[in-house]
Amino acid sequence: MKEKLVFRPSARLIRTIGDKIIKDVYAAVIELIKNAYDADANNVELKFIDLADARKAKIIIKDDGHGMDYKTVVNKWMVPATGDKLTRRKSPSGRYMQGRKGIGRFATSILGDDLFMETTDQSGMKTMVLIDWSIFSAKKYLDEIEILVELSNTAKTPGTELTIEPHEKASEWGEKEMELLIKELRKLVSPIREKENFHIEIEFNNTGIENYDNTKKKIEPFPMLELFDYRLSGKVDERGNVSLVYENQVEKNIPGEKINFHVILDKGMLCGPLELDFRVFDREVDAIENLISRGLKDPDTGKYLGKSETRQLLNELCGVSVYRNGFRIRPYGEPGYDWLQLDKERVQNPSLRIGSNQIAGFITIADEEISHLEEKSARDGLKENNYYTGLVGIARKCLAQLEERRFNFRKKTGRGRTTAKIEKELNALFDFGPLKKSVKGVLRKGNVDLKTSTQVENIISKTEKKKADILEKIKGTVAMYQGQVTLGKIIMVIMHEGRKPLKYLKEQSPRIERWIKELQEEYNTHLLEKIIDRLDDTRKESILLIDLFNRLDPLAVRKRGEKKNINVYNVVKRAEELFKSELRGKKIKFTNEVTPEVTFRGWEQDFYIALTNLIDNSLYWLPMSGDKKERQITISSQHEDKKVIIDYRDNGPGIPEKHIKDGLIFEPGFSTKPGGTGLGLAIAGETIERNNGVLRALYDPEGAYFRIELPAGEGKNDRK
Repeated sequence: MKEKLVFRPSARLIRTIGDKIIKDVYAAVIELIKNAYDADANNVELKFIDLADARKAKIIIKDDGHGMDYKTVVNKWMVPATGDKLTRRKSPSGRYMQGRKGIGRFATSILGDDLFMETTDQSGMKTMVLIDWSIFSAKKYLDEIEILVELSNTAKTPGTELTIEPHEKASEWGEKEMELLIKELRKLVSPIREKENFHIEIEFNNTGIENYDNTKKKIEPFPMLELFDYRLSGKVDERGNVSLVYENQVEKNIPGEKINFHVILDKGMLCGPLELDFRVFDREVDAIENLISRGLKDPDTGKYLGKSETRQLLNELCGVSVYRNGFRIRPYGEPGYDWLQLDKERVQNPSLRIGSNQIAGFITIADEEISHLEEKSARDGLKENNYYTGLVGIARKCLAQLEERRFNFRKKTGRGRTTAKIEKELNALFDFGPLKKSVKGVLRKGNVDLKTSTQVENIISKTEKKKADILEKIKGTVAMYQGQVTLGKIIMVIMHEGRKPLKYLKEQSPRIERWIKELQEEYNTHLLEKIIDRLDDTRKESILLIDLFNRLDPLAVRKRGEKKNINVYNVVKRAEELFKSELRGKKIKFTNEVTPEVTFRGWEQDFYIALTNLIDNSLYWLPMSGDKKERQITISSQHEDKKVIIDYRDNGPGIPEKHIKDGLIFEPGFSTKPGGTGLGLAIAGETIERNNGVLRALYDPEGAYFRIELPAGEGKNDRK
């Protein structure tokens, strides 16, 4: 027996759309307001009436859009998941459709069981629909549910009015729920979009909610948005070209700065065009006070907000929202929803990175057909495809431009965390020169005799000598820790280099053991040759492993020992060997042009730490320069007076001249590398200073250029 059958949807499917796909009551209200927008409404009225009495309670959503005629109601409004808006894409007045999934009207079932819709079209015909959503929960098929639809003439102007009776759900609307609804509505329409004739008004009548009862509010964006400390706004086109403007309002009369660059992403990740607007707030006490003084007032009372109120408002307002055609896509921008993982980045580098509670961000994306950023059917965000990954990457790269400039400004003006260099701080702490001078002056003014003055000075000098020994021990400990930090940074290199010999040893040991047992039972020349051959290979692999650890020795040393002549060529060669596999894998040519006889006086560990940090940076940045030229690292040397000068160059994207002039790149915490801690160059600089040398960055349009100056070696060269 063969039959042709069709699916027969259960009536419960409609309730499932409302209850399961629409996230919550706030999402339900937003979906209905989006429908009003799609109908070309200029005004939407949202009313809560008689919530104190479940029998009389009503939620009304009324708009002045073009309304629907009878055919539209029957053939489109009453058809679940209709593709009408998806096909049309734009409203009659040219607005991009928001409710393109065809399920928004079923959101009314979340708000209440009874719905009465009254819609008037342009010709003055009124269509009325009465629906009891509760009957859809019964065990019936969808085609068995009858809906009452009535058509009549009217003198009313075009528009649609939805009256929902929440019944027992009325009690779920309290003060907190209303506060959250108003915040959601304030965030609904993008504040960075050009002003459009679309207004939302909310009214409360006999609700029993003390702070809202018998009031009417027009939904407007938060006033705090214009009081930002720092702002980055602009556009990213579909090819990855970025055009931004940076602003700073912390101090008066700071000019804006134009920023232009190109984002490089893998194929299938560019999701432009985009509009971005990031508004960032500092949260220290003085920053909060400054924010209030710039005009942060309660819009109802006109009074300035207090510090705790301001912090709370920041907590509620901050987050990075995503908008399409002027409307927010939930949940982006909700408090605590850190989709850009800003807090994770901030934990690694709190001086440079900003947290999710410091930024009110707005990103406008294009239609799905253009951006390939698709909304999930459940209205709970975008599908996390490659284009979404690209969106996150672009947002982070743009935000990094603001973070760099904010870091520099705060450093120059003494705001925020201090990031003093350890070496300088230690030297200042143990410097007895100012103390000697002050004591000598006091003794002279007090007419203290020469013998007593000399005794006091001798006591200070002895104390100074003892403290100098302590200082050297502390510096040794700091050096050991910095070596371990650098060792930790290149752990992936160690794992990659060591994995092959370790794997070989693990695999061959049981084989050799088995062959030896076989040989003991019966002598076999061929078997003996195999054992000898494998043992020889095992020896070679062991040597590779030992050599790897020898290359790491300078970073893991526990005692510094005395200063001595260090051969620069040998240390550079050892560093090249350490990164040999990485250099080969990234097709980077490493050239050691150091004169073989050149030595400096100091500690090998310190120079090795500086060198490995410079190479580690080049390994990251050189691939960013594209495939237009051969990737190179070149290290050369020269003598000048009693100094050894070592020039380190690569031909990567280089260092912005402004960062070199500002000295930012050596500042602890500053990094332009995503996820960077900002410690590498800071540590490198300190290790060279510890050897009475200096590490400088020089501007070169062809790539990164660092110069190391160290005291030349004394006497016979140490050629290890």
